[in-house]
Amino acid sequence: MNCEIKILKSINPNELTLVCGLPGMAHVGKIPVDYIIKQLKAELIGEIYSIHFPPYVIINKDGSVDLLRNELHYLRDDLGGFIVFLSGNAQAFSPEGQYEIVENVLDWAIEKKVKRVISIAALVTDRPFEVPSVYCTTTSPVLLEEAKALGVQTLDQGIIGGENGLIIGLAKKKNIEGICLLTETHGYQTPTGEYVMDPRTAPATLKILTQLLNLKVDMEPMAKRITEMDEAFAEMAEIERRMREEMQQTSKKPSYVT
Repeated sequence: MNCEIKILKSINPNELTLVCGLPGMAHVGKIPVDYIIKQLKAELIGEIYSIHFPPYVIINKDGSVDLLRNELHYLRDDLGGFIVFLSGNAQAFSPEGQYEIVENVLDWAIEKKVKRVISIAALVTDRPFEVPSVYCTTTSPVLLEEAKALGVQTLDQGIIGGENGLIIGLAKKKNIEGICLLTETHGYQTPTGEYVMDPRTAPATLKILTQLLNLKVDMEPMAKRITEMDEAFAEMAEIERRMREEMQQTSKKPSYVT
């Protein structure tokens, strides 16, 4: 089997909400979902393994190794409802793998009476902003109006790549109500072109997500993380400035031909 869902604890809810926040552009989806899992101590109930994940292992601080995987965590909301979070340290690197993993997760969720799927993705923009806006696309007009009442704007064009987008499309195919929240990010890159995490998107996402889920979380640890990230960005900008200065100085030096 190419995809295995290893269930660690069985749950039997009357209905549940599935929330997807897998790693993607600037980790806009992963950061808020992992934050809720950690802050509210959501319980690990399942692990997802696939041959379509990148072919390497992660070395832990204690010297042990782990395969790349996705995880299922669950908790109860403030009204007693079940929420399951799909998180992890990788997405499948092939279209076939992404479809297979999402299909398997949704089929498992259907067995557990899933009522709604919420996913989180990035909306990369050049627009300057102090507070990022949150947009959405949904599978139903009723859910769209619910999101708009919370201040979410409607996204009326474009595409959503990866499993965070695919899960909403396949949810619609399987007649499950779904919404994808897309939070603005500038998509910061390192000098080598790699995208870095952008936790500054998380407060805006969490504000909407927690209202949809009937949850409350302490935002103070997130504020500290954002401050640390701002310092890291400032340091990165200073390194890039020095590199440009050195390159300019080198280009001004006379060259001699003998």
